[in-house]
Amino acid sequence: PSSPPSPPPSSPPSPPPPSPPPPSPPPPCLLRMVLASLVWRASAVHSVPIKIRSQVALTAAEGSLEPEELEALSGVWKAELRLDDGDRTLTWRLAASGRVRGLDENEEGVWWADSAPTESAQQRVTVSLRVRDWTILAVGERTGLRCTQLGGAVLEGAEDPCHVGECDLTLALADIGSDGLGDLEARLERRRSARPARPATFAKRAFVGRWRMLIDMEGGAPLSYAVVLRPGGTFRTVGGGEGEAAVLGGRWAVWGRGMAKGVAEWGVLPEGTHLWMRVERDASTSTLAGIGGLAGVHESFSLWSEPSLSSPASELAALAGAYSSSAGERGASVASCSGAAYFGTASNEYYRAGRCSMIREEEAEAGRGGRTH
Repeated sequence: PSSPPSPPPSSPPSPPPPSPPPPSPPPPCLLRMVLASLVWRASAVHSVPIKIRSQVALTAAEGSLEPEELEALSGVWKAELRLDDGDRTLTWRLAASGRVRGLDENEEGVWWADSAPTESAQQRVTVSLRVRDWTILAVGERTGLRCTQLGGAVLEGAEDPCHVGECDLTLALADIGSDGLGDLEARLERRRSARPARPATFAKRAFVGRWRMLIDMEGGAPLSYAVVLRPGGTFRTVGGGEGEAAVLGGRWAVWGRGMAKGVAEWGVLPEGTHLWMRVERDASTSTLAGIGGLAGVHESFSLWSEPSLSSPASELAALAGAYSSSAGERGASVASCSGAAYFGTASNEYYRAGRCSMIREEEAEAGRGGRTH
């Protein structure tokens, strides 16, 4: 007998619908916006000035305390936490090394502190602790080196912190007794006195005006210009120099390194140690020979100059702040400066291309008058 017919091939089962892709993480800008709103909530009550660092770590915006100041704050602190999930009372020992150790539970963490002046004779202190999954930001005021009462906010989470409560910290047992604060203050004063003096700073106002400028690019002849540095941060050469028919123009600013706490790189500041001028090709006359009459120069370049203090009196005046922004309109003006010319648009792409020097027009006129007589 014939075998029964084979059943028709069944159609392959349809694949299951694809699962929806996992939700993409919110962009960093959104995280920062959410974090900023939480930080504002935490700081609105306690006036904690905080900023975002790498990995969304939180800390005060002012400069860190000296080792002697940390010693004055070190000791056993009682923390009363009013959290969303209930109140807690914990005891931590804050070591001058920056370590935190729990006395109630076996836990460790880190702490740091910052300070800022206030309108009164006291100084504001911000103590930040990183314990468990909490970041605690507490603020207090001190007269001298020590602060015994702090109050602030508690944030939870490292990557996406959220406000979970408030806290009060009280210094229960200091590592250094009250009779030892005098020695700490004397040691701190010796440390600060042994530091080299800060470099003289120059406000933007000290450079505004008319100058004689000499540019000596490699491979070409030196060329002098009469240039005006305008208060708005632009400059342009005018008639009166060897490059009278040519024009150089661009932007200028005052730059410095590390003039503020936490500033390690060069940056534009209200006052600084150097004069920076960016000669822009689009703001200068350009020919086949070069821009601004400089043979062989066909691209924008920078002039990086340092003020020249020609006498001990001018050096002392600069260190005393005669050229800084604190001197106001009565401040002194820089008479001359010298430096180098660089090609490139970024700090790691600059290479030296020549030299430059500048002298105030009135100083140049006085020098010519002296040689005439």
